[in-house]
Amino acid sequence: MATLMLKSGADVRFIHAMLGHVGLNTTQIYTRVSIRVLKEIHTATHPARL
Repeated sequence: MATLMLKSGADVRFIHAMLGHVGLNTTQIYTRVSIRVLKEIHTATHPARL
């Protein structure tokens, strides 16, 4: 759920508060998944690839 929220534009601090994590580091784990997907999209669609 948190990864989908990040992908949809939710702020990581809102997700942090909603999940009740003690530290933001725990919540930032979800951003790694989003960054991986973003890199895949960037690689597939970047004009230099063409």
